[in-house]
Amino acid sequence: MSSQESPARETRHRRPTTGARWPLLLALAVLTGACSLLAESALSDKPSEGGQDATSTGGGCAPDCPDGACCGGACVALDMDREHCGACGNACGDGESCCGGSCTNVLNDPSHCGACGVPCPHTLCVGGHCSSECVFGFDNCDGNVVTNGCEVDLRSDPERCGGCSLRCPSGAICDEGQCACAPSLLDCDNLHDTGCEIDGSSDPANCGACGVTCGPNMECRGGVCGCAAGYADCNGSPDDGCEARLGTEADCRACGDACASGMICDGVGGCACASGRLDCDGAPGCEAITIDPTTCGACDVRCAPEAAYCDGVACAAGCAAGLAACDSSCVDTQVSPFHCGACGVAAGPHQRCDRGELVCDEGFADCDPVAPGCESDLTRDPRHCGACSTTCKPGAVCVSGACACGALTPRDCGTACRACCSDEDCSDGDGCTADVCEDGGARCKSTGCADGEQCCSLVACRQCCTSADCSGGEICSGGACIPPCGGGLVACEGKCVSLGSAEHCGACGNACLSGRECRTGQCTPAWAPMTRTGAPAPRQMAAATWIGNALFLWGGRTLVGDVGDGALYDPARDTWSTIGNEGAPSPRVLATAAWTGSRVLVWGGGSFASPLGLSTGGVYDPAARTWRAMSTTNAPAARRMPIGVWTGTRLLIWGGSAGGAPVAGGGLYNPIADTWTPASSAGAAPAREGVAWAWSGTELYLFGGEAGEATTNEGYAYNPTTDVWRSLPSAGAPSPRTEAFAVWMGDRLLVWGGQDQEGVARKGGAIYDPAADAWRGIDDKGAPSERSRVERRTGWTGWTGAHALVAGGRSGVTLRRDGKLYDPMTMAWGANMSAAGKQHAYGVGVWTGTELILWSGLDGFALVPDGERFRP
Repeated sequence: MSSQESPARETRHRRPTTGARWPLLLALAVLTGACSLLAESALSDKPSEGGQDATSTGGGCAPDCPDGACCGGACVALDMDREHCGACGNACGDGESCCGGSCTNVLNDPSHCGACGVPCPHTLCVGGHCSSECVFGFDNCDGNVVTNGCEVDLRSDPERCGGCSLRCPSGAICDEGQCACAPSLLDCDNLHDTGCEIDGSSDPANCGACGVTCGPNMECRGGVCGCAAGYADCNGSPDDGCEARLGTEADCRACGDACASGMICDGVGGCACASGRLDCDGAPGCEAITIDPTTCGACDVRCAPEAAYCDGVACAAGCAAGLAACDSSCVDTQVSPFHCGACGVAAGPHQRCDRGELVCDEGFADCDPVAPGCESDLTRDPRHCGACSTTCKPGAVCVSGACACGALTPRDCGTACRACCSDEDCSDGDGCTADVCEDGGARCKSTGCADGEQCCSLVACRQCCTSADCSGGEICSGGACIPPCGGGLVACEGKCVSLGSAEHCGACGNACLSGRECRTGQCTPAWAPMTRTGAPAPRQMAAATWIGNALFLWGGRTLVGDVGDGALYDPARDTWSTIGNEGAPSPRVLATAAWTGSRVLVWGGGSFASPLGLSTGGVYDPAARTWRAMSTTNAPAARRMPIGVWTGTRLLIWGGSAGGAPVAGGGLYNPIADTWTPASSAGAAPAREGVAWAWSGTELYLFGGEAGEATTNEGYAYNPTTDVWRSLPSAGAPSPRTEAFAVWMGDRLLVWGGQDQEGVARKGGAIYDPAADAWRGIDDKGAPSERSRVERRTGWTGWTGAHALVAGGRSGVTLRRDGKLYDPMTMAWGANMSAAGKQHAYGVGVWTGTELILWSGLDGFALVPDGERFRP
């Protein structure tokens, strides 16, 4: 197959594709308040009806007049009548309006600003108009105060906790403006990439808190260290954990439950007489032996002179053949613990007689020739750990016959086990403390922010967190107190800037990037071309992802075949740069790529010439320009074009195809430990082709798709933190379809378009609200034309923070290049995306958060070297 041929083998398509984008236009809605104000004024001037006293209920009201609403013989609207506001005779004062049955001043009431029912979204009401000043605890993070006010609750939003740019790490919640790990989760490495990476409820190295290490033979249950089954802490020292093994003569059923002389622990009933022993005096212990002629086989059996010998069962005149006579006892010196190998040779503690030789019980050794028996417990004696000649290093303990660092000295510093080896070992997960390893590793010490600084949301020490921390009329910006900006400038990250600049176009930090200029607060033109200088060879089916400041792409198929090279594109400077190739995965197409915050993870895919998949991948470090292979142990089954998302701590892989058929299941990859764990299969989504999917930040959402010829409208959500699947409700869900678009809109999921079982493109959709666990239909008025999204071929989505972008896709055999924006606040389709210059089928299509980047791929049947960027 030539590289120009569209690889139809990837999907059994009856359906087409295209790519596109549209410019976003913002609509202002301030006239509503004015119209409502006129209506309220008319109601406020309504003359009193009837001649009776205002408090009289009268008798002239119709029977259907609500209870309590008949005032002075007239039925009034208690929710809006100024003379009878909420109750007959309750007149509002001068300048007040009756709103919802309560008197209020619409000049300063943020719930009824300028007119009843006109709220100010978390902003102050001044003179009957919503101001741009946010109420305490809220902020205007998207710069769009006109339509949605101060939309972010800085006290509880983990994406903007305590400040618009302060995002909590994965697994963390926002509690009163400060990031904190969700219950049982811990951030022990203090790295934003990994978030709250530890489950403190079960991690024995961080049990209940970072650095709280459970000792040897201990388990972490519910965030508390406890002894593992069969072990106990008998010496009360946390350093060696549960050092005592139960079921022994020293600690039979519990600490101190020692068996008396001549007894053994049977592990179930407690202490009992050892073989050949009897308890004849009633005192603790088994002092008598069965081969003694005075207690021959039983306590009350004494041998007579004519049968003075005892063999442990009965008295006899002499010893039988094979038994030796030792002090009138007939014994088998091959097994007797009292006469082992010869008369008078007795076994000591933790010794037994085996074929006439004294041997040590399992786990014990005779390391001191002077002491009787086998006195050294090789399983827990640090002086003789595993062998008499093995001594553990200082600070270490002996666990199951191996030296290990203790709970109080968990760090192996080479020559000794210590509390810490370096300052890095003392991290407490708080970005506002300095952590130091002191006294040669004996302890960790953490100190707070320096004088003149304060902790802001556990993220960093700064001069100020909010303007309330500043004095002298200064304001807080970028963690620093600065004088208020004048001359039409606004504060942005500690500087006064113009919102007419290309770096801050219409809003703080809204950079237009290369190829555009700022006009009247908007970046223009909507589409900007990408340079070809330094660009990699044109290709299709490459892996790509946004890495925070650049587009990463790798692999795919060029005119010469499958490749294993790649590049980075910087849209701020419109430049390309190569990436390192040494140690990179083998050349392939349709691999997935995800960004952790410091590394790119590339996995799966396969050869262009075969429908089979791969289960290998690599980790790329952009700073060092180096690759390393990913472990294949417990990795998911081989597959092409799998869904791959970064959860904050793991790479989540799900679905894909292999051998021309869809596959289900997946796994979670930990790049720090280089380990895979399988994703739960309990209640999981089945294998589907053409599944619509989106990542919410906490859950992977899957909707629709088809198996065989049957389409479905089943929906699923998977939480990788809890490893739990749940089904979405069917009531109100979109009709059965495959290849639909899916966009996560901050707090809700939009599912739109796709195609039905007959391959006919759809136009409708619905929105799923996880808080209510319910679907809600959306209006098709102004929606994009019917189309479906073909995975990795055409159809792109994005979330601007205020609008969902649906672009490209396929209508019949036509690949679309246009698109549309959806506004969840107004629940309506808005601005169009103008058409892209090329189709970019099987090309790179990545949403950066502000731009859609389309590069290379097929335009018709030809690979193109072009790239373009769309900004709503």
